[in-house]
Amino acid sequence: MPAIRRRSLATSVGTTTTLAAADDLNGAAVTLDVTGAMGVIIAQLNTGTLGTAGIDVIQESHDGGKIWELCDTLLNLGDDPFTGTVLTALNAAGVEPPGGAVFKAGPFEGPTLIRCGRGGAGVGELGTAWVTGAPAVVAAIIK
Repeated sequence: MPAIRRRSLATSVGTTTTLAAADDLNGAAVTLDVTGAMGVIIAQLNTGTLGTAGIDVIQESHDGGKIWELCDTLLNLGDDPFTGTVLTALNAAGVEPPGGAVFKAGPFEGPTLIRCGRGGAGVGELGTAWVTGAPAVVAAIIK
């Protein structure tokens, strides 16, 4: 099948990056540079072993990864970008929807990195480490 011929790419969605692998109990090992991105789509996918405890948070850094804080633009995918409720965490163990959940964040001005924090070992300290298993968390940048 031939490639799709597009008239314009005013915005494009990049390939997915795994921020936290399924069953990675601590996360925060992978950072994604979203500098200048219009947004990012984040999916928490229930492809790992069911966890008995754990909370995923999306963190952002504006200084190259020295200081991390909660992403202050994280919303459920279906929320209005102007009036939606900003989330402090993705779904926690025991309340994940079947299959997974999809979120959005952004836009990002200036240098910005994001990661999925799951607590523990000094990385991802804003989340809570998972026990026995964890979902995968992937992200795709909207340029």
